[in-house]
Amino acid sequence: MDKRNVIVAMSAVAAAIVLSIIVVVIMAATARYSFLIHDAAGKYYRGRSLVVLGGVLVCRREATAHPSRAVALRAAEEPRSVTFMKMSGVRHIEIIADPEEEPPEGWQPAIRDYLGDYTINAAGNNGRLSLRAGKEGVYGTIRFPDWGKGATEYLRSVRIAGGRIYFVRSVATRQEQARLGASRTFVQVYQGEYYRSGTRIRGYYTVDGMRKQWDAVKAR
Repeated sequence: MDKRNVIVAMSAVAAAIVLSIIVVVIMAATARYSFLIHDAAGKYYRGRSLVVLGGVLVCRREATAHPSRAVALRAAEEPRSVTFMKMSGVRHIEIIADPEEEPPEGWQPAIRDYLGDYTINAAGNNGRLSLRAGKEGVYGTIRFPDWGKGATEYLRSVRIAGGRIYFVRSVATRQEQARLGASRTFVQVYQGEYYRSGTRIRGYYTVDGMRKQWDAVKAR
């Protein structure tokens, strides 16, 4: 093997090691969340420690494929193993358990206190966040005019628990990429605390294994 081939081989090994470290760090950052994954074949899987790298979803997933969401949620926990899935084969990703965090002491907001329209700043990106309540619970939309096509995005897994709010912003399919003008698929997990003043939510979201700050102020 000549010197050039040795360098190429060593570079490939180094890249693989770096990628493995990145995956481990990202998965550790999302380890507190349990996910329900609905694939293109209509099956449901449970897992934790989820990350999206390009068009591939990596997670620690249980092996059993469940026929429905209800069955998956009722099933007993199983051992998990690292699994790779193409994002083109994923229909939906849902948070199914709250982070294991202690709720803040003192005053707790009611669900109605979260509802309304907000101006949001997510790591320097300005946009509009809307939260509503219906028969199925809390739902919401978000829109960043200067990102992609500036289209309205529909949030997933909007939940309020322990004085905090959680939701998922994601692009999981090619159809969503085309509609929103996104350059790639991604999953961003948001959480925030509602402040007693009734006008602001502050928190962070995870993207590519990094925590970034977000802040939302209720519009008047």
